[in-house]
Amino acid sequence: MKISVSDSRQIDLYLLKQLAPQDKLLMDARFVLNPALHQTLQWQYQVHVLVQMRGRKQLKEQIKAVEEKFFIAPEYISFRERIWRLFR
Repeated sequence: MKISVSDSRQIDLYLLKQLAPQDKLLMDARFVLNPALHQTLQWQYQVHVLVQMRGRKQLKEQIKAVEEKFFIAPEYISFRERIWRLFR
């Protein structure tokens, strides 16, 4: 099924809970009346979950890189000691 850009945008807003209450109610009714649109909602939800997982993974990698740079590299020993003193 091909979905319109407008429907795709509305589903994104629905999933992000950014629709006005009356628009959300309208989308709920459309999902009940149109099973294909409801299927599209489920697929777009899966895409949202995958994007969030990918974003978390990238954020963890960035934090690990910063940790390695500032808490392991010998050139940042004074910085590391200042941070340790804050938590004593």
